[in-house]
Amino acid sequence: MPKRRSNAGPDPKSELSRLEMEVMDEVWRLGECSSNDVIEAFSKRRPLAPTTIRTVLGKLRSKGYVEPVPTIERGMRLKPAVARDSVVRRTLDRLREVLFGGSPRQAIAYLLKSEDISEAELDELERLIETRRNRREK
Repeated sequence: MPKRRSNAGPDPKSELSRLEMEVMDEVWRLGECSSNDVIEAFSKRRPLAPTTIRTVLGKLRSKGYVEPVPTIERGMRLKPAVARDSVVRRTLDRLREVLFGGSPRQAIAYLLKSEDISEAELDELERLIETRRNRREK
């Protein structure tokens, strides 16, 4: 059985599998929750055995992504131990490094070429770029 990590947060080398990320999405959405809450919420996404979800939650706990919450209830409650944004950033940084040699320009160019982006989304991207430019100039 894997050793439980201390409160040092998730191991930066412990990447989340696709299923672990899906389960974490539910935990982030729910906040403090029981495994039954996650099972119920996840069943709306796709059918998966409750034992599978509990196993994934155990792995997420051992990796440091969820932590137990003290409670007087019979069952254990969990909460996210790490913010979604930090996992997204780390995952995107890793993908950018592996797929695009670390180049944000190449990653963005690829997305712009391959995605069907509406005019409204392009306008929003222009606003984001302008905001970034203004922040740099200060």
